[in-house]
Amino acid sequence: MSSLRLRVSLEKEALKAIAGAFLAVLVGIGLSRFAYAPLFPAIIEAGWFDPGQAAYLGAANLAGYLLGAICGQRLVAYCSTATALRALMLLATLAFAASAFPLSFAWYFLWRLLSGLTGGALMVLAAPAALSQSPPALRGLVSGAVFTGVGLGIMLSGTLVPAL
Repeated sequence: MSSLRLRVSLEKEALKAIAGAFLAVLVGIGLSRFAYAPLFPAIIEAGWFDPGQAAYLGAANLAGYLLGAICGQRLVAYCSTATALRALMLLATLAFAASAFPLSFAWYFLWRLLSGLTGGALMVLAAPAALSQSPPALRGLVSGAVFTGVGLGIMLSGTLVPAL
């Protein structure tokens, strides 16, 4: 009986880890990294930025993503992985909200850079965190489920974001 209870508890913890990492990579890659490109035409058409500025904003997002991917693991030296993931998700949400207001090119540049940074850091932290919380027998399932979040996030950013 206790082995069944332990197994159910482990599977429940694995499901929580899968869900958290799935959402982290969905937000980190699908939205933080790839949601800007489908908005290019609308941003230019609305007169927020000219095509050259819009391209620089896309580059800022990519630079932030690369920086986040390189430095993301260093965050856990200052706090737990769970705290880092929560803070990154909060910062990504803040960057999305701030990007709704084109106050200036510098303003938007900062928030696109931060959006990319959070996306890169979420990507390098989420999957290993989920895998470390999962029983070895479920790690293949966990990996597949987590990285499904990447594809689903990219699909949503390419279809729903422009409509919104």
